[in-house]
This record gives sequence, structure tokens and C-alpha cells, in this order.
Amino acid sequence: MDTVPERRPTETFDLVTRVVALRRRGVPRVTLLAAQDQAWTSLHHEPHRDVRRTLTWVLRAIDGGEHDDVRLDAALRVAARDLGRPPSSGYAR
Repeated sequence: MDTVPERRPTETFDLVTRVVALRRRGVPRVTLLAAQDQAWTSLHHEPHRDVRRTLTWVLRAIDGGEHDDVRLDAALRVAARDLGRPPSSGYAR
């Protein structure tokens, strides 16, 4: 019996978008870290390789102190566009 709950196709995207929004609002570090941890966990189950790659870049950029909102917004747009396509090969392990 499968015990993993059903995932929404946009779950990882939604979580990463929330991390970006929290960073912009300047929430306490512990809040941001908790949101990032949840996003990383979801990312490991993301079946869409292109989305996974783009959102990994976003999370790593935030971890590295990236403050270029234009680049982050562009990456999120790319991930949103990729969600509209069928997943390519390279499913999550």
C-alpha cells in the first residue's frame, strides 16, 4: 500500500514561490529555513526534470544570498512555463 499522499502538480512550484516571497518580506531566518526545508523535500519528489532543475537553481540562489529579484522572477516564469509541458524523461528518484 502506498503511503505517500497524492501530490498536486504545482506543489513544489508553490513552495519555492513561497520561499521567494518570504525572503522578500524579510522574515526571520528560522522561518525562511523552515520554508526552504519543506521546498527541498518536495523538490526531491518532483517528477518533471526541467522544473526540478530550475527550482533547484532558485533555492540555491536564495541559499547563496541572491538578491537579484529579476533573475529569480525569470527563473520562476521558466518553471511555470515548464509545468505546462509534459514531463521529459528523468523522473525523480
